[in-house]
Amino acid sequence: MKPAILAVADSDSYLKLATSFLHRLGPSWDRRVVLARTPVMPTDEQIAAAFEGTDLDPTDLEVLALNQFNAQTVGEDIVFAAATGPVVAELYARMLRTEPVDQRSTALISALPGVAYPATLKGWNYRRPGDAFICHSHAEARDFSFMNLDNEGHQPTIMVSKLPFLRSSGFPTDSSAPIKRLVFAPQAKVPFGKSERESILVSLERAARLNPGLEVMVKLRARAGEPQTHLEAYPYDLLFEELVHSGRLGKSTHLRFVTGSMSEVLTENSALVTVSSTAALESIDRGLPTMVLSDFGVNADMINVVFESSGLLGTLQDLEDLNFEPANKPWLRENYFHRVDNTFNESLTILAHRARAGQLKTDPEILAYIKHQPLRQRVRTALPTPVLRVLLKIRRSINLSRQPNSRSLS
Repeated sequence: MKPAILAVADSDSYLKLATSFLHRLGPSWDRRVVLARTPVMPTDEQIAAAFEGTDLDPTDLEVLALNQFNAQTVGEDIVFAAATGPVVAELYARMLRTEPVDQRSTALISALPGVAYPATLKGWNYRRPGDAFICHSHAEARDFSFMNLDNEGHQPTIMVSKLPFLRSSGFPTDSSAPIKRLVFAPQAKVPFGKSERESILVSLERAARLNPGLEVMVKLRARAGEPQTHLEAYPYDLLFEELVHSGRLGKSTHLRFVTGSMSEVLTENSALVTVSSTAALESIDRGLPTMVLSDFGVNADMINVVFESSGLLGTLQDLEDLNFEPANKPWLRENYFHRVDNTFNESLTILAHRARAGQLKTDPEILAYIKHQPLRQRVRTALPTPVLRVLLKIRRSINLSRQPNSRSLS
């Protein structure tokens, strides 16, 4: 019999991770993907974008409440928790509480949907009860391994794979095509301030005016008010409307705002700019000119420290001048563009067979750990979606009123 895997996602970026991961495993596995019912569930357009390019059928996608997951309702050998931290923790807890301690038959694995460097203790603790945690680069694997040194008790096995939506087998081939389209990929969390985000839009407009014939696009993960993985204090499409209304941007602007799949906008003659986004890796993967803006800092708070020695850092002035530099090959090797063999798939298959044979055990320390999950985390995954959305909006308003430049964490 084929090994079987269930991927549980809860937002647009995690659904993309789930579908691309299952697609890469291929038909030698029995594969199923479901959405956990949460406030960050993707829109129909985001769902279509997540399934694009895979051999999975979006009409098969189920939506289930977290309280529907337990050892009796899940028949797969592996549960791939492709979800935000509180949802992963609650899913793990529900599975572990309902399975035998010494003969557990469901393996629990998880991963993050993009750049996960530097490692964070908060993200690690949500996923610590699992059997394995998947990293997508050697740099990430080393950083997360330090979590094992600092924490006693059970730790998941760190496995190294590759982001499943990257197609290159190693170093991508750089494109020599002239730049005809400039794509800006926002990150919901950073930069934090309204003025910083406005400066990006102004520079994008200047780039269009300084380079006649250049098409400039802002590729949104979601339009203002639509759900996405992280809360966004200042959506770019709303900022754009304010800039036009105030006269800082002319009404005959060159900027276009689009949603949908990144693969649709990253055409052969494209270049990509971001502050911190996994889209940079998609662009590099296609051999396209790629820039990570450094004007607002390069550090852990900006979620872009991983690009520090990449050769891809540039300024808003570089953006306007279309001054792109190639990535450093040593950085590519350590960060997401390593060559892969079949070791990861073999390890995953072995884990599935061990689960099917009832050979997994639950550490008593983990059972004690999940009994004391924070109430805030349990409430977040249990409240009805409309109620939780109202509470999240209230919290965001309070955060913005207290500290305008603070980032909002989901």
